[in-house]
Amino acid sequence: MARKQKLLRNSTGHLRMVEQEAKYKAEFLAKDGLPELQKTPPRHLDSVAKAEYRRIVDTLGKLPLRNLDRTELELYCTWYSVYKNTLIKLKEETDPDEISSFVSTLDKATRNIKGLASDLGLNVNSRMQMNMPEKEDDKPKSLKERYGMTS
Repeated sequence: MARKQKLLRNSTGHLRMVEQEAKYKAEFLAKDGLPELQKTPPRHLDSVAKAEYRRIVDTLGKLPLRNLDRTELELYCTWYSVYKNTLIKLKEETDPDEISSFVSTLDKATRNIKGLASDLGLNVNSRMQMNMPEKEDDKPKSLKERYGMTS
């Protein structure tokens, strides 16, 4: 799996001009080269999922999510709806077998929500990971590679 990239403005290392330009181009294509994320929730979502979609879209801020990421966002909202509806049903249930089934569904929904939230940058750890400085390679580099010096 490829290492997640940081935004250029969040990079703390000293990047050569070539590296800065490559990172800027990658950011531009990831952010501005694709259609923006749809602001209105899709019609096929239920009311709980639509409300969560609106909440997420309004709070995304400067995260580079685009319309290609909409499916993941829809899945997140759908699993959130499953979680919330199951929680309501669990509070009303008294049959031990049904309670066990609801707890299993809650567990599955929770795991899916956590995974999708991490992929979308919706939790603190995933956002912090995007801002962590990359580790330097242990291989010795020439002065030209290290400092971008030209003759």
